[in-house]
Amino acid sequence: MSKVSDPNAKGGNGFIWGVGVLLVIIAVVIGYIVWNGKQSDDGIEDVNMTMEYSDGAITLKGENATDDTPEVDLYEDYSCPHCAELAAATDGDMKQAIEDGKLIVHVRTLNFLDGKDIEGQDGYSTKAAAAMSELAKSGDVKTYWNLRDFLMQNQQSVANKWETGDIADQAKELGAEDDVVESMKDVDIKQGNKVAKTNYDKLDKETGSVSSPRIVQNGKDVPSEKDQKAGKNLGDWVEIVTK
Repeated sequence: MSKVSDPNAKGGNGFIWGVGVLLVIIAVVIGYIVWNGKQSDDGIEDVNMTMEYSDGAITLKGENATDDTPEVDLYEDYSCPHCAELAAATDGDMKQAIEDGKLIVHVRTLNFLDGKDIEGQDGYSTKAAAAMSELAKSGDVKTYWNLRDFLMQNQQSVANKWETGDIADQAKELGAEDDVVESMKDVDIKQGNKVAKTNYDKLDKETGSVSSPRIVQNGKDVPSEKDQKAGKNLGDWVEIVTK
């Protein structure tokens, strides 16, 4: 007796196979969409402020700032662990205050951790000062903000290891234009020494000592002795200055 086959069996297998292929395609498409979304959400922060570079200072200012907006000098060294800690603790509040027009910050980079001869150093702090000041000249505040954040967050991995070219390459990863990247790579190390010396002298003249991180307003450290007696510390500087 011959076996009777289901006339729909072959077609059924074909249908199942077709559905399987379709599901795979859908999965691939969804995977691509998710992956692409992650690529877009790359951790690069949008920035709503302007940037100017002058006399060793990188000035960050919101469009709603006025002549009455409080201003501070933020002294930091890219090799300084405490600077990285302060950045992690207060950069969010600082950024918000700047963008709200409640604060103007003059970032002043130092290099004293490279050694005592401020004008003749070629260490990481000096290289970072040179590269970041060159970036600041371009006015690309978004790349500057995100690169500074990267260098501070990854300080243990890059300090005393990266050259100006590495810093420039990271700037490119964060969206810097090719001409800006090339100018960062070609920057003279002496520019970093000049920036650091200018800021070193200003801090020393106003306060009588040089260290980092420091927040200085009208020639005086924040927090003040009065603030400290009230329980405030350096991590509260944004609140103190904008209250």
